[in-house]
Amino acid sequence: MIKNILLAEDDRSTALMVKTQLEAKGYWVYTAANGIEALKILSSQSIDLIITDVVMPKMDGVDLYEAVKKSPETTDIPIIIVTDKAMFKESFASLGVSHFLEKTTNINILLDKIAFIQKTANEAKKFSKILISGNHADVLKQMATALKGLNCLVIPAHSGDEILSKALTIRPHIIVMDVLFQDNVSAHELIRALRCFGFLGQAKIITYAFFPQDLGIDVEAVESVKEAMTLCSQAGSDQYIGRFNQGFFLEKLASLLT
Repeated sequence: MIKNILLAEDDRSTALMVKTQLEAKGYWVYTAANGIEALKILSSQSIDLIITDVVMPKMDGVDLYEAVKKSPETTDIPIIIVTDKAMFKESFASLGVSHFLEKTTNINILLDKIAFIQKTANEAKKFSKILISGNHADVLKQMATALKGLNCLVIPAHSGDEILSKALTIRPHIIVMDVLFQDNVSAHELIRALRCFGFLGQAKIITYAFFPQDLGIDVEAVESVKEAMTLCSQAGSDQYIGRFNQGFFLEKLASLLT
């Protein structure tokens, strides 16, 4: 439940106006003139939502966002970035930000955004989110079909960019990846990149291997899988479940969700 809000805004008149309007709606608002002040408040107060401007003195919104997401104590706090500049949106989107708000004096727009975040958080608690990925669309379809009976939200991803963007936006509980995945990056490179984001630290990364039936399993293929499995493990994957098998896959994922 969103109750306590931290507002990082260096313009005092704007901060006072937003604080007054939000508190009139029942929220408790802490204000900070820059990122450094915001971090001090976060260290001593329980905050449910952060609203921050981008351009601020001493510590701007970019550095504040990164500091919040790197800390295990604050990484799950939703953040609304207030900006009307496209270049700022692109920069924040690359960091995984999904909540933006254009600067406006209309408090109802902000209230609607807060209500949306609250609704999304409530719905997310009902489902476990599983990101399934790989180069073979038919395998992902089999995975999605197998997982239908579980109380989970299944999100497929087919490319390296799609895996990263969906993982950062959706924040899945489990990420499933082919150890032989190849795109603009390999599986172990993707895993290493995902582990750089603190808020994905609790996500389980499960790897598997897929061999097209017409290729069989030869010595060279087995060695390739072993090498890829080792690299994925070193990069931060949690478990390798072997060659893809629909029945075993469902059994393994079900055990992780209980």
